[in-house]
Amino acid sequence: MAAEDETGTSAAELEGWVREDLSLDAEASVLITEQPGNDPRCSPVVTEVTITAADGDAYSFHIEHPLAEVSRIDVVAALAFGGGH
Repeated sequence: MAAEDETGTSAAELEGWVREDLSLDAEASVLITEQPGNDPRCSPVVTEVTITAADGDAYSFHIEHPLAEVSRIDVVAALAFGGGH
């Protein structure tokens, strides 16, 4: 059984997926936070991922689940479809 199935996804695990999927270099920072959802049709808690490159350029996306419920495929879908919806 995968770790996320037993205890939920950790921020470190999600950061690893994001770094791998985007081939980020070590200088890039990845910040993961949970935020209240602002769309009543969606999850009340979303996971926000903010990536800041060494040159200061930033990109963020969100996943419509609390961190503990995020799966690897959620990351792939958010990156492929612009994050969130």
